[in-house]
Amino acid sequence: MNVQTGIAPAQSGEVPFGFDELFYSRTDSRGVIRAGNHVFQRVAGYDWSELLGAPHRVVRHPDTPRGVFRILWDALGNGNPMGAYVKNRTKSGGYYWVFAVLMPIPDGYLSVRLKPSSALFDRVRAFYESLSARERAEKMDPEESAAILRKSAEAEGFSSYTSYMAHALGLELAGRDQRNGQTMEQRTRTLIDMNGQLEKTTQEQRKLLRSFEALQSIPNNMRIVASRLEPSGGPVSAISENYKASSMVISERLRGFVAGRDNLCSRVSREAAKALFLMGANRVLNEMNRNFVVADPVEGIDWEQERALLLDLEKSSVAQMHESMRRAVEHSETLNRSSAEIRRQMLGLDTIRVLGRVECGRMRDSSGGLSATIDQLDTFHADIKNRLETIMRLSEAISAAMNGYMRSEGF
Repeated sequence: MNVQTGIAPAQSGEVPFGFDELFYSRTDSRGVIRAGNHVFQRVAGYDWSELLGAPHRVVRHPDTPRGVFRILWDALGNGNPMGAYVKNRTKSGGYYWVFAVLMPIPDGYLSVRLKPSSALFDRVRAFYESLSARERAEKMDPEESAAILRKSAEAEGFSSYTSYMAHALGLELAGRDQRNGQTMEQRTRTLIDMNGQLEKTTQEQRKLLRSFEALQSIPNNMRIVASRLEPSGGPVSAISENYKASSMVISERLRGFVAGRDNLCSRVSREAAKALFLMGANRVLNEMNRNFVVADPVEGIDWEQERALLLDLEKSSVAQMHESMRRAVEHSETLNRSSAEIRRQMLGLDTIRVLGRVECGRMRDSSGGLSATIDQLDTFHADIKNRLETIMRLSEAISAAMNGYMRSEGF
């Protein structure tokens, strides 16, 4: 294997480039190439006269699912950054893989791309191959393909595709540092650590909702058991009705911050993921800026203009990152208050549960049906309270880490 490029000789058709290199390109709002760097031009294999003024899709490879580009355009169109693994093709018919960091800019878009090397990249590459084949065989609409990609991110435990790509960017930056013989940069370590906490929070949110949904069937079971053990309207029936009414109130509160399109947990995750992606993007932009100091002249490209644009974008991305961090912290604090309130409401359910246990003992339930139902309540209550506490702990950790990062940067 070539140590510099990381390309194995058996990978015929793949065009080599170094882990220390970065691609740069800028397009207008229609996707027409207005500028690029020598790495992009060299690896793509086109003359500058063929690249400048050409649509960026000239380097698009059909093995990259169209759904990937739909996700990218959706994010950029809404003024948000986004990342993606992309397989591109060269003029001669070869190909090369990149992890692309894309940013909206005035009147267009900017992309800085690095060489991927993580284990996640290997999985994504295999997934792309399968999805691209489906797109062609089923004549799949890009939106349907994008939905499959988003579901794949959710299946990996992420709350959004942005969070998934922030995770991917952190892994690729860490892998790049290792390949280049460098110590992992602190920003990259922070990105990976905080994104890991965000992922755990998302997983706990989903488990919490599943636990509470499973709990909803128990009052009905209790009422059925009660009908066999006591006359209609007896104490166990009353307890089951009270439990059902109280649990429905909590269920509505819970769904308000765990379920639904714009729930509170999603707002925390969305802002935190955007901040973390921008943290990684800022590192890439900073390095790209330094590289431009030694750029060779190219007819049709004003390097001073490109440097100024990159510098402005680097500064604005830092401001956006801190604003997203502030919003994530605010949402986290609201989430913690809501979690604490639901935990207090669970104490009321606990009281009803204890009454059920008392009635179970008084009635000496010979069949064990009521006792087994109360045992289920014990299990679910303990599970829900533990998950609420875990969410609060993780959310507080994310808030503390983001506040600490902002303080270290002087914000």
